[in-house]
Order: sequence, then structure tokens, then C-alpha cells
Amino acid sequence: MIRIPYDFSGNLNLPSYSQMVQRIMQFNNVSNIGKDESGNYDMYMIEMGNLNKPTILVISSMHGTEWMGALYSIRFMEQLRDNTFRDKAFRDKAFRAKLLRNFHIVYIPVVNPYGFDRTSHAEGNNVGRYNVNGIDLNRDFNDFSQAESRNVKAVMDRVSPFAFLDIHLFGRGMDGSNGLNLIVGNGQYETDKIRDLFANSLERYANQSVVKWDGYNQLLRGLARRYMRDKSNPHTPYTLSYITEIVRPRQLSSGLDAPLSDQEIMKYGMMYLFFVTSMGYFEQRKVELNYGPVLSVEDGVYRTVRYKV
Repeated sequence: MIRIPYDFSGNLNLPSYSQMVQRIMQFNNVSNIGKDESGNYDMYMIEMGNLNKPTILVISSMHGTEWMGALYSIRFMEQLRDNTFRDKAFRDKAFRAKLLRNFHIVYIPVVNPYGFDRTSHAEGNNVGRYNVNGIDLNRDFNDFSQAESRNVKAVMDRVSPFAFLDIHLFGRGMDGSNGLNLIVGNGQYETDKIRDLFANSLERYANQSVVKWDGYNQLLRGLARRYMRDKSNPHTPYTLSYITEIVRPRQLSSGLDAPLSDQEIMKYGMMYLFFVTSMGYFEQRKVELNYGPVLSVEDGVYRTVRYKV
């Protein structure tokens, strides 16, 4: 298991997209990757770490209703930038320095700015899920009919990441959630053990069950995770292609339905587990399908353990 030395507390208050842009612009290396389909919003990419090293790509808020993903991920990136993690284990060279020295991090905080500016907790408000044309962008990574997905594709194709994370949230009762609050999915069966290390560590940390989504034959055409799964990269035999899902609050007529608190959503953000398992996969350069080694981390030290199947 991966010990998670992460202590974070905070509230999740919905900002405007312009307020998000103000936070984005506080990073040193920010690029405008194009307009959204409405033509009224610029989309941005943040780069951190070593630009000459292998790339790890993170995207969030493809659905505006899932704005909390942008908040917990940008907060993590701010702490990574400023070295202000409350836990010393995050500040030592076993994680932060190693990540920033040996990898190129590319982060797109908001894929759907139009939807981001038109969302709320209200259960009946699904307008923010879609872009200005009413398109679900996470079904457009095959046709690339929308400016937002084309902008993200251009980044994907240019940086050729060996690891990819698509951050989502879901409403309680979503098909595939099995009534649980946390989901981790991967792209191919060859990376199942890495996904399991991720999910099992999260399960232990959160003290609740985590749904594991298989992806190799079941991914719909048009999913960003499928597009990245099928892309090769120059560094590893398979491109790690993760999706994470956290249950989100809903405003019902009877009041706010919040299975997880704001603090829990921030703490269960999964960013640390994604980066640690991605770094470990790169260092191994291989995936063992049956009895082979799988990376684990104990007290900030990488160790190899064996999983039986």
C-alpha cells in the first residue's frame, strides 16, 4: 500500500471561471491553448517540472458540473509549486523534488469553461455538464467536433504523455458507482495492478470501498481516457490512462445531499496517488501481468512487492 502523508482542510466554494483564471495566472509557465466553442473563453495549460523529461498530463472539469475537481487539483498544484504541503513527507525529495526534477507536468484545470460558469449544486441543473452547443465533451474524443476537445487533443498529441489523469465527479446513484463514493478506472488490463495499487491505497486511506473500473474493452468511443489509452508514447510500453470519480453534493428540494464533506473531497483528491503510481510505473518501464513486481511506497521509499492473482 502507499501511505498518504497528506493533511488538507478547506472548503469548496464555486468560483467564476475568471476567478479560476486569476489562480492559473499565478503559475510561472502558462499557455493559452485556444478558445472554447463559444468563442468567449480562453483555455489554459500549466506546465511544471522539467520540460525535457517524460510528461504526465492531468485534465479536469470537462463537465462544468464537476467543478470541484478543478478546485482540489489546482490546490494540490499550488502546494506543489510553493512547497507548502503541511506534511513534511510531501516536501522531501522522495516526492516533490523527485517529481519536479524528473518529470514534465502538464495540467489543464478547466476543459469546459462555458459549463464551469453555468453550473450549481442544483440536482436539476445539468446545463453546466455540456458546452455551448450542448455537447458532452467526454464523448467527443473520437470525432473532435468541438473546439475544446480539439484544443486538448493538440496538447495530448504534442506532449505524448506516458501517464494521463481525467478528473471527474458524479451524482449519487450513477450507473457504475455501485452505491459507493469513490471510483478509479484505468485503460487496459496490462495496467490493472497499478490501478489496484492506486485504488487499494485510496481504500485504506479513506476507510471505504473504492469501485475499480476496467476499461480495455468497455470504453465508449469518444472518451478522453480511451483516446489516451490508444496512444503510444516514447517512454513506456503502455500509456497509463486513469479516470477518477468522486461523488459530489446535490441540492435537493429537501436540502443539500453531501455524501462526502468538502474536506473529504479535498483529501480524497487522489492526486498524490496518481503521481506516485505514475512515477513508479515509469521507473519500472514494464508491467507484469501475473506474478510480477508492482511498485509500492513505504515511508517515502519505493519498494517492489509481489501480488498474486
